[in-house]
Amino acid sequence: MADKSLTRKTARELAAMIKARAVSPVEVLDAHLAVIARVNPKLNAIVTLAAEQANDNARAVEAAVMRGERLGALAGLPVAIKDVTPTAGIRTTFGSPLYKDHVPEEDAEAVSRLKAAGAIVLGKTNTPEFATGANTVNALFGATRNPWNPTLSPAGSSGGSAVAVATGMVPIAQGTDFGCSIRIPAAFCGIVGIRPTPGLTPNHPTPLLWDPGQVHGPLARTAEDAALVLDAMIGLSRFSPISVAPPWPSALAEVDRYKDARGLQIAYASDIAGIGVDAEIDAICRQAARQLQDARSTHPMAAIPTRPGAAPGWSDGNSRGFRGSKSSART
Repeated sequence: MADKSLTRKTARELAAMIKARAVSPVEVLDAHLAVIARVNPKLNAIVTLAAEQANDNARAVEAAVMRGERLGALAGLPVAIKDVTPTAGIRTTFGSPLYKDHVPEEDAEAVSRLKAAGAIVLGKTNTPEFATGANTVNALFGATRNPWNPTLSPAGSSGGSAVAVATGMVPIAQGTDFGCSIRIPAAFCGIVGIRPTPGLTPNHPTPLLWDPGQVHGPLARTAEDAALVLDAMIGLSRFSPISVAPPWPSALAEVDRYKDARGLQIAYASDIAGIGVDAEIDAICRQAARQLQDARSTHPMAAIPTRPGAAPGWSDGNSRGFRGSKSSART
């Protein structure tokens, strides 16, 4: 029987356990497959499952561990890839009936880097057609549901990846972000999502017209795990004219440097888009911002003006909006 507890451990913990031979990559994979079998039919996060291919790769990593080979930072970790990102030998539909049987011959460069670090591609995650939408729903696979309340949306367009991570279907996932397509689903699902500075992560290939404006980034349940995945993705790319090296040797090392909020430079905007924020969410975020302010002994927090008439960085008390819009798609 699969060990369910493995699916609630962090990616960093799992990677350490695999390297120490405390658990095998096959056991880790089986545990996550069990969660997918139980949860995915209700939430519809993973639309193409590559279980057989993943099992072969898990056994290959297991053999490498037993031979004492040097392992990548993500060795043996299952990862889900957004269904607009090409994956060699695994169906990539772009969420469109036009590509329902499309199987790429090559990986996207971001996927290649995750694999080079030892990650095991387990499946593809749902997205609105061609990643154009604030909710994760399409005519091919239907709607993805919010893990906290299935009547609500996980947002988009990386909603499938966010739900898969939040529910323990995978410890880490990849997404793409043009206009908050990683960040909003991460927020709606209660996890961590990063839109890196353009050029830090590779963006090849770019089959869609708007792809040059997107970036590939990680989704995870902790900041440390997100940084671990980001480290695997970052690097100069000969395919990108804006490719750039990061100003630090390791994102994970930067996260590890800070044990609390002291010394961090933080800015807070209560409604940066100017479209209104649900009163409950506004109160929770405002309280969190104040706690960060209290924890910072060396720098004041910067308040960012958001719209005329509103207090900089804080709600003007009249905002209203959405906490998680109801999904209009039929189940």
